[in-house]
Amino acid sequence: MINDYRIELNSKEKEAKILSQNKIEIDGVSYTCELIQNNNAHYSLRLNNKVYEVIKVEENKNKIVILLNGFYFFCNVETVLEKKASQIVKLSEKAKHRSEVHSPMPGMVLKIKKKPGDEVNHGESVLILEAMKMENDIKSPFSGFIKDILVSEGNPVEKGAILFRLE
Repeated sequence: MINDYRIELNSKEKEAKILSQNKIEIDGVSYTCELIQNNNAHYSLRLNNKVYEVIKVEENKNKIVILLNGFYFFCNVETVLEKKASQIVKLSEKAKHRSEVHSPMPGMVLKIKKKPGDEVNHGESVLILEAMKMENDIKSPFSGFIKDILVSEGNPVEKGAILFRLE
């Protein structure tokens, strides 16, 4: 699994496996290969019997931009394990997001700070709820956009009432 990679190349996904020091497999096709680094950014790549001159234009973590035969290629290289881990993280982050924000207590809506369509950041105040003579800042649980505000200033709300929706 450590030698199995997922490569996104100009928005197309490829599977690559390193079989040995000079053998690779890309999308099920085997190649003999040799990569020679000429300097920091210039490489010679031999795939089977064809030689390519490759220039590394930019590199940032798993993202690489290369210039090959006059064409730019934007690559994102991850091991299969990294790819699976990032998918799991994305799913868990999405699952944490509640689209509806409920009133934590009964109270009176004092001030609405946002309107539908507004962008909000995680922890940003959306409205003020007065309960037991105290002002409570109701904040966005995640970054997104206000979809609906279901309460009005000056109106009472019950505990558990939907205050606003996010998307």
